[in-house]
Amino acid sequence: MKTLSSFLRLALSAATIGAALISAPAFAGPLFTVNEGSVPGTAANLVVADRISFEYHARVEQTIVGGLGGGNDPFVETGFLTKAAFGSPTGGSVPSQLNALNGYGMYGLFTITGQSDTLAGGIHANFQTLSMTLYIDPNQDTSLSVSNVAGSPVNVGASGDDYAIVTYTLDLGEAHIFAGLAQGDFKALLNATLTPQGQLFFVNPNPFFPLESLSGNTNSFIGGSLTNSFVAMADGGGLELFQAAVPELGTIALLGIGLFGLGMTARRQQGGQRQA
Repeated sequence: MKTLSSFLRLALSAATIGAALISAPAFAGPLFTVNEGSVPGTAANLVVADRISFEYHARVEQTIVGGLGGGNDPFVETGFLTKAAFGSPTGGSVPSQLNALNGYGMYGLFTITGQSDTLAGGIHANFQTLSMTLYIDPNQDTSLSVSNVAGSPVNVGASGDDYAIVTYTLDLGEAHIFAGLAQGDFKALLNATLTPQGQLFFVNPNPFFPLESLSGNTNSFIGGSLTNSFVAMADGGGLELFQAAVPELGTIALLGIGLFGLGMTARRQQGGQRQA
C-alpha cells in the first residue's frame, strides 16, 4: 500500500508539471475519453480530455565518432516518464483519479536510439528508433529510477500489479540541447497500439487514435560534451496529444517552442518560491 508521504511526493511532483504544462489552450488535440473505472480499486468515472502532461527522467549515452562537428555520433537514451494530469483544450487540468489519493498512477519505460551532431554550440539529435510501453500502476506503489551507469536498465520496483495499456514505436522525432548544454527541447510522432486492457481504459474514439505527438522541454542536462563521448542525465516534461493523422511539422515545432516557454516560466516561479 502506498504511504501518505509517498502520495504527497508524487502528487506535488505531478502538480508542478501539470500546472506548468497543462494550461496551453493554443495547442489543442482531438478529444479522447478514459474509463477510470477499468482500473482496479478506482471509482467509476469517465474523463474527457485532449492531452496528458508528463515528466521524464533519462540517461543519454553519446559516442563521439566524427570529431567536433563531424556528426553521425550514435546515442542511446534510456528512461521513464510519469503522467501528471489530463488537460482540456481550453486550458487547465481535468479532474481525475490520476495521482490522486486512492487513485492510480501511469508511467512509461522507453529506449531511444539515433545519431547526433553539433548545432549552434549545442547538440541536435535525430531519433532512429523509439520503443516505449505505457503502464497503469493501480496502487501507486511502483518505484522508478535511472542511474548514470552506462547500459543499465531503468530500476522498477513493486510493479507486480502493474499492466501495460499502450505500446509505442517511432514515426519521427528529434531533440535539441541548447548552447551551454544545460537545457533543450524534443518532439516526436509515435505509432500507438492499445493492449486489450488499454482498450478498456481509452474507450473513445473506437477504434482509438493510431498516432501520438509528444513534445516538451529538457529542463536539466548534466554531463554532456561537444568534444568527448559522455553519459549524461536528463530531466524534463511535456505534453502528449493523440492524433488521427500525421500533423504538419510546423504544428509540432510550434508546440515544442510553446512548451519551452512554459517550462522556463515554471522554472523561474519555482526558483522564486525556493528563495522566498
